[in-house]
Amino acid sequence: MKDTENSSQKRDLSKEKIINLYIKLTHEIGLNKVSFPRIAEKLEVKTPSLYNHFKNLDDLKIQTAIYLHQELNELLMKELVGKSKGEALLQYALTYRTFSKKFSSVYELLNTIPLMQNTGLSEAGAKSNQVLTKLLTSFDLSEEKTIVKSRSFRSMLHGYITLNQLGYFQNPRMDDDESFNLMIEEFISEMK
Repeated sequence: MKDTENSSQKRDLSKEKIINLYIKLTHEIGLNKVSFPRIAEKLEVKTPSLYNHFKNLDDLKIQTAIYLHQELNELLMKELVGKSKGEALLQYALTYRTFSKKFSSVYELLNTIPLMQNTGLSEAGAKSNQVLTKLLTSFDLSEEKTIVKSRSFRSMLHGYITLNQLGYFQNPRMDDDESFNLMIEEFISEMK
């Protein structure tokens, strides 16, 4: 009976199923503690079965990062419909932050593009940047100013999110949601 269940598991094994379990395991035990043997154990398959879908753990991380970028891009496109300029920038920031909280255990994978040197990952990351660039061009900025503002905005978001994940922003006089919103509103007011 066990062999029948195991072969049934193998037939149901897919990249998406492995990625979703990988994300779930990172929430439970941490990004650096997830291994192929742990994933295989949870899926009730033998570790070599995972190599039919991913070359190694780095490949799984890359494919997970691509998946995250695709999910983020879909969410941004949905949330930004009908919004422009300041309203759109605020929504971008709020959506990005909500996304980073949902995927906090694998958030750092979104920012591994230069390290991984993977074309698919670079293309997925570029789409997020294109969405932001399009929003910024609605402010009639020069190309150079658009690049600077895009880098500033992304750095501000990433820095805030990362510091918050590390436990900063615990001042009782202002909660982190309020300070995040004020920071974004200040950035937007400088754009006008």
